[in-house]
This record gives sequence, structure tokens and C-alpha cells, in this order.
Amino acid sequence: MMGQATKIQAKDNPKVALRVTKGHFSSDRFHINYYIDMSSLKMRQSEAEAVAKAMVKKYVNRVGLSKSFGISDEVLQYSKAFATKKTIDTIICMDGCEVIGAYVAQQLSEMGFNTTNMHKTSYIITPEFDSTGQMVVRENIVPMLKDKHVLVVLASAMSGHTIMKSIRCIESYGGIMEGISVIFGAVSEIEGYPVNAVFDMSDIPDFKLSDPHNCPQCQAGTKLDAIVNSYGYTKL
Repeated sequence: MMGQATKIQAKDNPKVALRVTKGHFSSDRFHINYYIDMSSLKMRQSEAEAVAKAMVKKYVNRVGLSKSFGISDEVLQYSKAFATKKTIDTIICMDGCEVIGAYVAQQLSEMGFNTTNMHKTSYIITPEFDSTGQMVVRENIVPMLKDKHVLVVLASAMSGHTIMKSIRCIESYGGIMEGISVIFGAVSEIEGYPVNAVFDMSDIPDFKLSDPHNCPQCQAGTKLDAIVNSYGYTKL
């Protein structure tokens, strides 16, 4: 039976919070013991902006600079961005993260990240997927990927299987992968790329991802509570 929803606040920003509900849930490929509700984080303007800032901070913090020179936090934050010497041209948004992706683009621009695009702004793309989960790239989208520096933004990285296929598709069209930013990450790396997660397994330490054919809850006779995906859940 589904439990009561509880909030888990981000370690460095209490305004960013996940709503999690314990139970027995079926996703497209796995059974999980928590439903992680990210609806307001994706759809409420103020929360989407806060998540974007948290994502950018995680991404930028991959470059470590010393505070021993008396650098203020604000200058240090900007210095880190410049120190990355990274270029972001295109942000690919999955799982309904378009609003977050737009705010990520804005944050990166304000922090001095470069773009090779002639219009000096980033593309924000929502990809298509076919029935096998493979990303589909239409002809009008190809110029937004070819030779472009790409950041992938999505709600969650569970096994990394779908993201892995997307990375290969992006690279096959000439895209240059620069990073993966997620709200919740159950994995820390995909295809050699670090997963920059606002929340991770340390925030939900008893989170479990199980093969449907080898699910401990199924084996214990626990009925499924709901079917879940990136849009929400449907009770059974």
C-alpha cells in the first residue's frame, strides 16, 4: 500500500524539494519502491528556476578552485564557470524538463559560458522517441546537433539505459556531449560522463530498482500500487 508523501529537501537549497512516496511501483523497465514526484519542480516557475540553479551549480562545481585567495562566493562561482572553458550550444530536455532547461540556459549564459551559435543563445530541444525508446532526430533538428556542444537535462537517471542510447544518437549526428544534469540520479556515471544530480541515492538511501522478474516485493506477494512514468502515476 502506498504510504504518505514526504518531502526531501536538497542539501544546499531547502527551496528545492522532492516529494517521495514509498510503495510498490512499476515503471517502463523496472519495479521501484518509491514514487518520486517532480511535478512542481518541473511545472512551477519558481521551483523550476531553483532546480536549474542547483543543476548549474553541480555542473560548475566539477572544477575545483581554492578559496585561499580570499575570493568571495559570488566571484568564485563565476570564476568556476570561466575555469571550465566549456561551451554549451544545445540543451536537450527529456522527461518534461523544458522549463528547467530554459532556466539552465539562462544561468549558463549569465555565468559566461560560451556558445558557437551565431545568434549567441542556446537551442532548447525536446527530442522525439520511437516505440523502442530510441531518440529520433528530424532533418530540421540536425543543424542544432551537428558540431554542437550538448548538455542533456532530464528528471531522473535510473539505470542510464535510455540516456546511453540518447548519447549514442547525439554523437552519431555529430553532437559533442558536454554533460548530463538530472534532478534525481540513481547512477553517478553513464558512458564515462558524470551524472550531475541535484538529489542522489544518499538522499533516499533505501531506494531500490529491481528487475520485474526478480523483484523482492513481488516475491513477497506485495501487490503493485501504481504504474509510474515521467508524467506521473496511475493507481492500480
